[in-house]
Amino acid sequence: MATSSNENDSSGTKKKRRKSRVGDKNRVSIIKAAATVFSRKGYDGARVDEIALKAGLPKANVLYYFNSKQNLYRVVMEEVLSLWLSAIDDVSPSLEPVEVITEYVTKKLELSRAYPEASRIFAMEVISGAPIIGDYLRNDLRSWVAEKGEVFAAWQAEGRMVDIEPAHLFFMIWAVTQTYADFQAQIEAVLGVDDYETEVYDKITSSVVDVLIRGFKLS
Repeated sequence: MATSSNENDSSGTKKKRRKSRVGDKNRVSIIKAAATVFSRKGYDGARVDEIALKAGLPKANVLYYFNSKQNLYRVVMEEVLSLWLSAIDDVSPSLEPVEVITEYVTKKLELSRAYPEASRIFAMEVISGAPIIGDYLRNDLRSWVAEKGEVFAAWQAEGRMVDIEPAHLFFMIWAVTQTYADFQAQIEAVLGVDDYETEVYDKITSSVVDVLIRGFKLS
């Protein structure tokens, strides 16, 4: 009995979908593994075969999906920055600055808590002079800060926020929120905590928000 063209097309479509799902799953596994390895070894110290082993995939698969270690590193960094920038997405002068900053700082702390390795990768990249993502920082991130900074400037003009260059307000927020991921070992040692998430993040969020709200003189 002959197989109809419709049946062949349906079978081919299903195979493509399965292949696509497998591909997506593999990419996610590789990116997660790469984030762990890059955060511990840095870009220069990380090896593709180590990332592949961590992902549970052959080294050839890693190179098939990402072509090179540098390209994989860029993708990981893009994922990190995408997460962070989405934490303060739709913002306008008509919104209440207290609510916006409270939500932003809370989300940034949540991201540091959920993705500490991502924060450490970014810190190492910047400390080393941003050799891989320097262009992104000078162009995309600079534009993003300028765009969001216009809203801060509008609040400042209305006397609803301390009059400081908006970029520095972002630097302060990033420094405070990311330190809990980047310097976890130091914080654990000084505080002598056993359960970092519950003994630190659960307790510190409201205090960090309160200090920044008061420091920024938000109203």
